[in-house]
Amino acid sequence: MWRYLGERDLSNAWSAGKVKERIVQFKKWVMGLSVRTITRPKAFQKPGHLCLHLLQMAFLQMCNLPVRVVCRANAEYMSPSGKVPFIHVGNQVVSELGPIVQFVKAKGHSLSDGLDEVQKAEMKAYMELVNNMLLTAELYLQWCDDVTVEEITHPRYGSPYPWPLNRILAYQKQWEIRRKMKAIGWAGKSLEQVLEDVDQCCQALSQRLGTQPYFFNKQPTELDALVFGHLFTILTTQLTTDELSEKVKNYGNLTAFCRRIEQQYFEGHDKDNSGTAAPRSAKRSLLR
Repeated sequence: MWRYLGERDLSNAWSAGKVKERIVQFKKWVMGLSVRTITRPKAFQKPGHLCLHLLQMAFLQMCNLPVRVVCRANAEYMSPSGKVPFIHVGNQVVSELGPIVQFVKAKGHSLSDGLDEVQKAEMKAYMELVNNMLLTAELYLQWCDDVTVEEITHPRYGSPYPWPLNRILAYQKQWEIRRKMKAIGWAGKSLEQVLEDVDQCCQALSQRLGTQPYFFNKQPTELDALVFGHLFTILTTQLTTDELSEKVKNYGNLTAFCRRIEQQYFEGHDKDNSGTAAPRSAKRSLLR
């Protein structure tokens, strides 16, 4: 069972009262992986965290691995990379999609084994494109657009914390992201330039997808999980302007792709699992 962990679970993981449970989990881990993952309680209200949550959940669902979500307000500070969500398997903690994919592959679960070397190289190139364009654009809109920062990002980011900690942490995060934007040359970009970059990325993805159900024929790969997480978040997250989502909606095969992933891997899966609540709660705005 894949779960999102809390601080107490980590600190008491090998307490005497849970030794038997851990032995059983270890056996499951060897045979089919027993993983738990941590995210923030307000993750579904934050575009960045929602995106990371969705793409990791999609990947785990595509690997046919059961998932359970546990929310913790301090999850961001429990993660080894400072990013949420992250997974906990036995006594190992892994964060971010790349390391998680490699970890799961080492345990016998891979989505790209059927690809040849040329296709794998192409897949990695498109994943880099998505990370360099869509992820950076999302961070830019969240933390560099002044209206979005004041009306949406700061209130959402600081929501789990009391005043004045909520303001302090929000400004600290904003300073961190803006420093990153400056380092990669995005700080001086206008909103129109960022939206143009997003459009070019969507155009490349749309051309690669074509009329196929997935980017590489009939089976999903890590690229499909990554693209779904980003595009679904853009399509279903309410911001101060709809300009970003409109760029994605211009490509019908990409919106149909998101709808297909949602229906196949989220709707009807683990109805009592809070990990699937985000896609289901957002589907009305996507399927309109």
